[in-house]
Amino acid sequence: MRIPWEGGEALDVTPDHSVYAMSLPEFSRDGRRIAFTSATREGFRVYSAPLTKDAVIGEWRQLYHAPTMLMGMALSADSTLLAVGCTERSGTMDASLVVIDTCTGERTAELHDRGNSIGLVRFSPTAGDPRICAVTDRSGFDRPLTWNPLTGERNDLALPGITGEVGITDWSTDATKLLLRHFHQAVQRIGTCELKSGDSHWPDHPGGTIGGAWFGEHDEIWANHSSSEHPVRTIVMNEVSGDTLRVALEGEPAPSGHRWRSIQFASSGGASIQGWLATPPGAGPFPTIIETHGGPTAVAAESYHRQGHAWVDHGFAFLTINYRGSYTFGYDFENAIHGHLGDLEVDDIVAARDWLVAIGIALPSKILLTGWSYGGYLTLQALGRAPDLWAGGMAGIAIADWGLMYEDQNEGLRRYQQALFGGSPEQLPAEHRAASPITYIANVQAPVLVIQGSNDTRCPPRQLRAYEERMLELGKDIEVDWFDAGHGAFSIEMQVAHQLRMLQFAEKLVGKRLEG
Repeated sequence: MRIPWEGGEALDVTPDHSVYAMSLPEFSRDGRRIAFTSATREGFRVYSAPLTKDAVIGEWRQLYHAPTMLMGMALSADSTLLAVGCTERSGTMDASLVVIDTCTGERTAELHDRGNSIGLVRFSPTAGDPRICAVTDRSGFDRPLTWNPLTGERNDLALPGITGEVGITDWSTDATKLLLRHFHQAVQRIGTCELKSGDSHWPDHPGGTIGGAWFGEHDEIWANHSSSEHPVRTIVMNEVSGDTLRVALEGEPAPSGHRWRSIQFASSGGASIQGWLATPPGAGPFPTIIETHGGPTAVAAESYHRQGHAWVDHGFAFLTINYRGSYTFGYDFENAIHGHLGDLEVDDIVAARDWLVAIGIALPSKILLTGWSYGGYLTLQALGRAPDLWAGGMAGIAIADWGLMYEDQNEGLRRYQQALFGGSPEQLPAEHRAASPITYIANVQAPVLVIQGSNDTRCPPRQLRAYEERMLELGKDIEVDWFDAGHGAFSIEMQVAHQLRMLQFAEKLVGKRLEG
């Protein structure tokens, strides 16, 4: 849709297209071209159209079609080239880069690393410079590279002595250096790399989470920064020293958060699992919340976690874990869950519980699980797979039945599910059943609260309603709060209401009177 800057009615800019799911549109730096990706039952398509000086959109043209998932898209600065991350070659989550001439529609070049994935970032900001910056995980961790699709020249940045994932957040305006984000064991830092020499520099800047970072003028870096003690604000750092020069933008004052500390514990197969722990004042053990993040390819980093702070405010210990499948711990760790979802992740949740009890943080009979999206799925899965360990579970916008979800979800997510499992529910029925919480519903012992969006196309309602009905048929203790929205609540009022609902549910189960 298109909405005038000065206000007015929204205009459908693809009125002749049938219903599709889409990603955000891309614009070329010169403002002369727009492109977007659509997903339908026939696969993924990329469309592009010229833009006039008055921003009138010309005729849409299909530039690319693939039956498998596309992962990212970018336009060159001068609008002549379009690059897409394509999984057609691998049929899995591993992507290659395909470059297309926007005028002729012809495929110009392809870059792939056999058995590994290349992630598209963006083209050079300089007109006439066709280089693309991207990342490859062929070393076992993401590493940056530049590639010229017209000449085939590729430059992999070695970054000796760096362990962990290294991504790219920006080009300098003269295209001579990259702004990098090093992310290892869920801890971040920002650095720069000179493309000609390959030399990198890593200044000493504040810890926490960098949500985005860009080159500024006069050796400045602008970054969206948060920590466990303060919410997101835009800071300006010195590129060389990392010192914070000033706060450029921040919201209204917020309560100071509880400091998180990074912890490690052992799980099945000798896997080392990292998490972030916060505890209330005083000596334990405490009633405890174990959270699992969404994704699964995501990571819990040190940030201003409002829900986590609320739990600690009310006397609970809070642990959020980076289970196997999480990003920043290497290719093998991230891909270990593929094909058998909800298996190793539950091992890691159980190991977290055992560790908390062993060190005297958690009261064994008062440990509750929570999470949203894939984290909500893992909450339900752990309640059925390890039923005697929990006082209760609170799942938000959760997956309960992978088979039913596949039938109802939007097309983009359907291809994502195929990539995670290695096939569809029709092709791999046993794997989808084994990964579904509804399969283990007879085992569930603890009370369950689910908060679910009635208009969700990512985790559609029908599969959760089937879980709710089966729980009630078996006489299980389940409460489902439906809210009139999609994949999550975006109003602060609704988020507060959901957190209060979970606090009240937990209070009832642990026999604790909540104050405040």
